[in-house]
Amino acid sequence: MSRFELPPALRVAFWMAISALFFGILMGLVRHVGQDMHVLTISFWRFVFGLLLFIPWFYRMGVVGLQTGNMKLHVFRSCLLICSSVCMMSAVLLMPLDEATALSFTTPLFTVIGAIFFLGEKAGPRRWAALVIGFAGMLVILRPGIEIFNWAALLILISAVTFAGVVLCGKVLIRTDSPEMLVAYLAMISVPLSFLPALPYWQWPTVEQLFLLVLIAFSSNMNMYGIAKALQNGDASATQPYDFLRLPTMAGVGWLVFGETSDLFTWIGAMIIFSCTIYITRREMMEKRRLETVEAGLPGGGPGAS
Repeated sequence: MSRFELPPALRVAFWMAISALFFGILMGLVRHVGQDMHVLTISFWRFVFGLLLFIPWFYRMGVVGLQTGNMKLHVFRSCLLICSSVCMMSAVLLMPLDEATALSFTTPLFTVIGAIFFLGEKAGPRRWAALVIGFAGMLVILRPGIEIFNWAALLILISAVTFAGVVLCGKVLIRTDSPEMLVAYLAMISVPLSFLPALPYWQWPTVEQLFLLVLIAFSSNMNMYGIAKALQNGDASATQPYDFLRLPTMAGVGWLVFGETSDLFTWIGAMIIFSCTIYITRREMMEKRRLETVEAGLPGGGPGAS
């Protein structure tokens, strides 16, 4: 009897739903633990428990498996990740969870801008128009004239910019280092780097906090694992539409656990940003396929503007 297996499209949807679920749990746990523990301390323990999960991989690979010629870039990438993580966790303590999530959708927009200016990627007028519309969606969420420069929103935008840097550094590193090595170095380097800023706010966790910190690390890993599994079953353009599931998940956690209500402008702005992100992602995938067709010498590889 043959084993039943879901088609790739449904597997992508399933794993992106898993990722969104654990993202909501992660931010909810951070909001709860952050009432009694500084975010810099939470960040440190999160990386510690994340590193412990890599012990079997380190044992299997040995020292040879960790050799790299890009150590400085690995360190810089880890610094960006710590900054992004701390800013995101700080923001969810200061603003509604769904609003924080909606603003975090700007990360792909900042990634595209960084790729254009730092990696030399080209962008046509349609992609630039999509970027402008996407940032207009951000203004819908922030509503100029009300609290456009509040600290929480600024922290989210810093988190989005720095995580875009994590993605861009990963694009460079993946040319020479394996995906496992990229994740392993993030885990190893982030522990000592996050320990130093946590020292002034140091506190040993209680038994309850220790349990919740383990759950935070586990939820963080499951969030990333869900994305990795989704990408294993489909390309980036197939996963992007399901990334929007993070918003209702976060809104649900905010409503059920913290009694928060959603704002209409948050949903409208998020839909604008997300639509532009999907458009840009699909244009990039189309351009990638066109270039692959040209390199293979097949018909249908004419010029195209992004």
